[in-house]
Amino acid sequence: MSEMRAFVVELAKHGGRIARDHFRHVAEKDVRAKGSRDYVSHVDHLVQDAIAARIRARYPSHQILGEEGEHDEDADRWSAERPLWIIDPIDGTSNFIHGLPAYTVSIAYCVGGEPVDGVVYDPSRDECFIGERGVGVWLNEQRMQTSGQTDMARALVAIALPYRFPEVMDDTVAVISRLSRRWDDHRRSGSAALDLAWTAVGRIDAYFEIGIHAWDTAAGELLVRCAGGVATDFTGATGGLTGRRSIVSAASPALHAELLAGVQPLTSWLQRPPFAAG
Repeated sequence: MSEMRAFVVELAKHGGRIARDHFRHVAEKDVRAKGSRDYVSHVDHLVQDAIAARIRARYPSHQILGEEGEHDEDADRWSAERPLWIIDPIDGTSNFIHGLPAYTVSIAYCVGGEPVDGVVYDPSRDECFIGERGVGVWLNEQRMQTSGQTDMARALVAIALPYRFPEVMDDTVAVISRLSRRWDDHRRSGSAALDLAWTAVGRIDAYFEIGIHAWDTAAGELLVRCAGGVATDFTGATGGLTGRRSIVSAASPALHAELLAGVQPLTSWLQRPPFAAG
């Protein structure tokens, strides 16, 4: 295991231990709303601060973008000249605060604006999904790959609804309704990082969502690509990670292309509120 990959694993497991120690003990007074149906607990901050402190100690010049407040410049000013860490301390916070064991710690190490090493750690199952660009994907010590599924009629697809953005809901439901007539079945875990990790290791065949952020997907989309799958935004682009608000991932290019075509009615939302200014 490369030195950097080992360090990212260490960070994710350290954060995961903190989250697991507090799981089922988060009182209502410890939770606040950041926005409509968007919650954060004191544990999110504990995990992020602990991870950021270790990164700072080893790499003081690196940039850190975390869900619970950026540690450096404004998110629109991330420099591709310096390495960037993208952290989601608890992806699936709603699950976490309700005692549902479907949450993860997600960390991506990026160079030149692209993820190079990524880890999605599931503390409840002690499952560590590890990806390194150009090398591959592991689930703990086992080498993994996507299911390779190409047939939509046999695909198990993970979905999510934009519940924080009610104005987008009707269009999203319409897209899901049309696509659900073509795929085999669907699931919703409540954690984007977990859905991406499961796509990478073949537990599900595809996943898509509108309204996400870079911290939700940076590590997971790297996992999918390293495992032989495809991950882009709704326009089919792979760049612009720090401004990402949509994701389509799939086990194969054929399945990705079919889903990408299916979500096209939603792309106009990416150019207007609530996902674009003005």
